[in-house]
Amino acid sequence: MTDDRKLGPRAGRRMWRFLVPLVAAMAVSASAQDDQAAEKLRAVRAHEARRVAVFEQAARSVVCIFGSRNRQGGGSGVVISEDGYGLTNYHVIASMLETRAGFGGLSDGRLYPLEVLGIDPGGDVAMFKLSGKDRFDAAPLGDSDSVRVGDWAAAMGNPFVLAEDFTPTITYGIVSGTHRYQQGQGNALEYADCIQVSSSINPGNSGGPLFNMSGEVIGINGRASFGERRRVNVGLGYAIGINQIKRFMPALRAGQVAAHGTLGATVLRVGDELIFDAIQDISPVDRAGIRLADRLLAINDRPVRTANAFLNVLTPLPAGWPTKVTVQRDGRTIESTVRLERIIVPMQRKYELDFAHNHNEIRRLFARYALRDHTAPQRPLETITWFGEVTVASSDASSPDVIVVVQSAAGSIAVEHLATCAAVQIEIADKLPESESTQAAWSDPRLWSEWHQITMPVLARAKITLGWELIGGDLVDGRVAYVVERRFASGGRVRWKFDLETGRVVQAAVGREAVPEAALWTPIAGAAADAWPPAWTRVSTDLPPITVEVEGFSPTFAESDSREEFEE
Repeated sequence: MTDDRKLGPRAGRRMWRFLVPLVAAMAVSASAQDDQAAEKLRAVRAHEARRVAVFEQAARSVVCIFGSRNRQGGGSGVVISEDGYGLTNYHVIASMLETRAGFGGLSDGRLYPLEVLGIDPGGDVAMFKLSGKDRFDAAPLGDSDSVRVGDWAAAMGNPFVLAEDFTPTITYGIVSGTHRYQQGQGNALEYADCIQVSSSINPGNSGGPLFNMSGEVIGINGRASFGERRRVNVGLGYAIGINQIKRFMPALRAGQVAAHGTLGATVLRVGDELIFDAIQDISPVDRAGIRLADRLLAINDRPVRTANAFLNVLTPLPAGWPTKVTVQRDGRTIESTVRLERIIVPMQRKYELDFAHNHNEIRRLFARYALRDHTAPQRPLETITWFGEVTVASSDASSPDVIVVVQSAAGSIAVEHLATCAAVQIEIADKLPESESTQAAWSDPRLWSEWHQITMPVLARAKITLGWELIGGDLVDGRVAYVVERRFASGGRVRWKFDLETGRVVQAAVGREAVPEAALWTPIAGAAADAWPPAWTRVSTDLPPITVEVEGFSPTFAESDSREEFEE
């Protein structure tokens, strides 16, 4: 061992000049490490605080569902809109179907009246509506297709009816699997393409939400695997993906009995191939020309290799849903788009549609577009310019909701709207379509009739009565849409389709009972959010595609103008 005395004064001073910076550097390094550790701790605590805040907010939307005030039964649900609409399992509210009434407890400690609306016995989903206050805390809906194995997930609900004050229990885990299939009972309570989670799902959790870490609902919890005593959770829970439920949301909100779809065929795995081994006559695939022994490659561009995958892809789709089927025959790839047939689910009693509620939903969809006030007939409707010429007059006095078109010598069309008694001036544009076939199409009086039927609800207040119905949903340009239908005694049909998320009109259709969508009218983008689209494209099999441009047509009013609702 050496010291300064042995090294001498100069050597000692040299040693200290070396050690002092080293010690200082070590101190700085230790301080930096402490700062890094403190920063990591702050980050962990901040993440924890965010998680707690997210779940605290989410818990306010969770509902404890009971069949009566004395808390008989017991299940869970979640509010998804501020006006009290919510989701749960069908089997949770099945005992309430006779009265369609129950109660929902929220984390504020209060019970609220609960009304059962639409039901989906096949997929074990139901919609309800709470009442009793102006605004409810609602949970946003997420995207279950983006869920990955290993993602964190939180289940909330009222297991074993533990929450006396209706504060939900939260269990935390990970997504253990996706695209799982759980067989149902006949055609009911079938869980296809569902999410498997390790979050504890126990009796009473049924119908409650599965949340992601952003507080979005990614599924509705409905099943769990239990041990021999049937009360021991073994860590296998199943949730119905929210994207499946979105497809059925229009029917559920309308108060309908939602129906799942089928191709009317079965498949069999032979070696490495999946082939059609049975096809019903006049089924969707039969009408599409698909044959026995055709090799199934994909459904809606999703590869299908097993019979289980076949059910996983088809079962979550509603009846009538447009579905692309890709097959291989003799080395050729064939693609066909079909509409799925309805799967019948036996029920002990018929579930009658509540038309009062259904018609209120129709009013809600049209409400974003200000309605003409027919009590002020002195207000003329705006000028409408058509790019084309009309040579055939048309009139239809069989309905009070008609227009009478009369061609004048001046080259314009005088139109009287019978519902408003207001004159409309429709001027003929100088610019005509180039092709003779398109020019001929404009001479067809059906265009005027179709245009009137499509615009009638915003040009004049329609009486929403018999013949009007929100019939369910459809897929338009890859997005789920509500479908409102008006039926005429003559067999005519008019449909309006509204985007599920934005509420905007995205398509209209005119046809007859046999072919309700013979002519499709699609808005061209560019209209203001609350303005009826001024330009449309019409497509049908009997006339060439036509673009209809409406000049100066806007059913919106100034703030001082009336925005009365539809009459009943």
